[in-house]
Amino acid sequence: MARKPRVEFAGACYHVIARGNRRATLFHDKADYAAYLDRLRHYQEQDHLTCYAFVLLANHLHLLVESGDVPLSRTMQRLQFTYTQYYNRRYRKTGHLFQGRYQAIVCDRDAYLVELVRYLHLNPARLRQPQNPWRYPWSSHRAYLGEQTPVRVDTAVVLEQFHRQVRVARQAYQQFLREGLSLGHQAQYYETVDQRFLGDDRFLEEIQRKTDAKHDVTVKGPRVPFSRLLPAVAHATGVSVDQLVRMGRQREWVEPRALLVYTAREWSGMTVKLLGRRLHRDASMISRLYASYATRRNGTLERRVHSLLRK
Repeated sequence: MARKPRVEFAGACYHVIARGNRRATLFHDKADYAAYLDRLRHYQEQDHLTCYAFVLLANHLHLLVESGDVPLSRTMQRLQFTYTQYYNRRYRKTGHLFQGRYQAIVCDRDAYLVELVRYLHLNPARLRQPQNPWRYPWSSHRAYLGEQTPVRVDTAVVLEQFHRQVRVARQAYQQFLREGLSLGHQAQYYETVDQRFLGDDRFLEEIQRKTDAKHDVTVKGPRVPFSRLLPAVAHATGVSVDQLVRMGRQREWVEPRALLVYTAREWSGMTVKLLGRRLHRDASMISRLYASYATRRNGTLERRVHSLLRK
């Protein structure tokens, strides 16, 4: 399956994740960490990139950044390439250092920024050999305490959410981190729409307006029982549950039924035979509905159903 294009526009907020090729170590010592951050600072200044948080770990890294006029892909391409050159020269290596393409999740800044900053800064505590996140030298945590870091970090947007007075805000921020220590790995920050977006339907519509384009968004549905899926599809499409399952061939019911068949197969694991019994249709009709919908999927409706199921 072809990779979907990155979504880029000025002011986009990204959670960037890059890993070492085959879990290879990216940073062996202080010089390596410093070399990467030096390059990040250079391209940050050159491309007017806003950095809200960063954390470098031995075999992977996280950045929380907002792009300026220069697309993030251009910044990351040069950053990763020049660090790979440095690494290969120093260790007399050749070939790829990073594992494929870095992941860049477009995030709803208003909804997720504060939580993501905490998530990044607590990463050292979640390692197999945990480290103290308050003393970890290769994250932006210190910037939020008023100390200098190798990369210029914009802390105001986050701290202002805690209090208008900086001193009080920093105390509240540290308490916020302490409260997160028991949370462990938080999978919800990776449960994205189409592996590219972290936000709700309103956020996706906002992105579409900003980019003046329709993105081919594929919703990865949840594993959900048919008993929950059926009313959600009915609600999302504006038809009744009875209309979805009763006999009849009204044209206005075709698309909702096709959506139901597709999601029941993909999200509920229903067999064609079982669906046929539930919808009072033979297996061949169920197969045709599935095939017709698969060729012209409605991302808006799928996201609506998905949103209803998450409530």
